[in-house]
Amino acid sequence: MATSTRKDLSIHYVRLSAEIAKYAEDGANIMINNAWLEEPPLSEDRDKLANT
Repeated sequence: MATSTRKDLSIHYVRLSAEIAKYAEDGANIMINNAWLEEPPLSEDRDKLANT
């Protein structure tokens, strides 16, 4: 976007980036559901840690 002199292209770049992110998330979820990829690490439950 920074190298393009056309102002109208930035809207298309942003829209396309959002579509690609959604597509990548769907693909990762399919891989997790089929056990082709492990589930990414989750954060610890801070409330549980504080009360123990």
